[in-house]
Amino acid sequence: MSDEGVKTGLWSTIGSKAARRDEYSTAERIGGWQAYKTIWSGHFTKVLFVSLLTLIFVAPAIAWMIVLGVIGGNVGTSVPFNIFDGIGYPSPDFVGGEYGMAVAEGLGNRMYFDAAMLEYSVLIACIAIAGVGIGAMTYVARLYMYGEQVKVLPAFFRGVAVNWATGLTGGLLSGASLFLVILTQYSFTLHGWSMVGRVFALIGAILLFVFVVIYSFYLVNLSSAYKMSYPRILRDAALLTFANLPRNLLSALLAGLFVGAMFLLNLLFGGSQMSMLPWVVMFFLGFFGIAAIFVALSQIAFSRYINEGLVERETKLKNEQYYAAKREQRKAQKAAGVPAEGGKKQPARYVNPKKKKSGKQAAEHADDKAQPAPEQEKPRGYSESELAKMEEDRRKVAELATEERKEASGLEDLSVYEDDED
Repeated sequence: MSDEGVKTGLWSTIGSKAARRDEYSTAERIGGWQAYKTIWSGHFTKVLFVSLLTLIFVAPAIAWMIVLGVIGGNVGTSVPFNIFDGIGYPSPDFVGGEYGMAVAEGLGNRMYFDAAMLEYSVLIACIAIAGVGIGAMTYVARLYMYGEQVKVLPAFFRGVAVNWATGLTGGLLSGASLFLVILTQYSFTLHGWSMVGRVFALIGAILLFVFVVIYSFYLVNLSSAYKMSYPRILRDAALLTFANLPRNLLSALLAGLFVGAMFLLNLLFGGSQMSMLPWVVMFFLGFFGIAAIFVALSQIAFSRYINEGLVERETKLKNEQYYAAKREQRKAQKAAGVPAEGGKKQPARYVNPKKKKSGKQAAEHADDKAQPAPEQEKPRGYSESELAKMEEDRRKVAELATEERKEASGLEDLSVYEDDED
């Protein structure tokens, strides 16, 4: 599908209020595998440092997950007949028989459901805090994609300042969607609903979780690349989630494979001391690797939907500012009696010295001679150097717009901004 075919209707409004955050905001199209390699190229030790800083924000979620395991074990030990994973005890109501086992299983399901609702409710807040750190990591990964050699600590906390709101929002939404997946699983187990219904409900909840994660990464990528209002970021991220759907699903698939590989390695190592190695890799490289996937592929969407319109708006604004400055200078020169630049000078009026002046004219002439001539008022407005600088900026932006559209003479007629000479 061509770019012209998709930038119609609602899609054409994506990024219509965006402004450039830095010189990379409208850089030429970059993305995909080459961009992903550039992010990692020569930055391995810096990536470890960035991951360590991100771990500060992710630590509450990790700590709470450890607590989850302890709570789950305590639930298992309190269920009768060893029906789950604890030592169990005989049921006081009915010892032995199918009825007693059913009662024990129902009691265990209820206890696990209550514990899970409490545990994963707290996890939502922990994931929201982690979202701030992942947003800062995304900001640094974007700089690495363009080959920037930045100092990790200032760049990371600059990313926190830029992305804290969108990172917090994405974390809250991702945590809530994960809670919905857990709620679906435990609800079907508790109430004994059909297996077919459970499968379809879980598929729906997991798909919602995937789309929310994609949306969350668009939130932090948009705020990293552009200056936009918070409501506008929320809106444009939602549009990009569906406008760029094939690449978004590819990004989610690659991220899912990465996480799945970590789980597989953990199962292969079993209970050995090496079983912690996959999680160490995940914490120090996995988060950055997943963020880099979404950074690399989101740049293609930005080039397709946002950058061209942004350059055109900047070109028009520069032109308007330049010609407005020229008009102000002409008005100031006219008020000061200075001829306009390039204008024709009016010929001096001939006065016959032999012509006899009237009494009133002679008195005025005498007063003029008695009073010194006032200093000529200096023209107000922009100086020549300022106008030259504005003209140079306007020319650069115009050239950039020409390169973006790949048209040799695609700029609009700028004469409409000029006033007619008086």
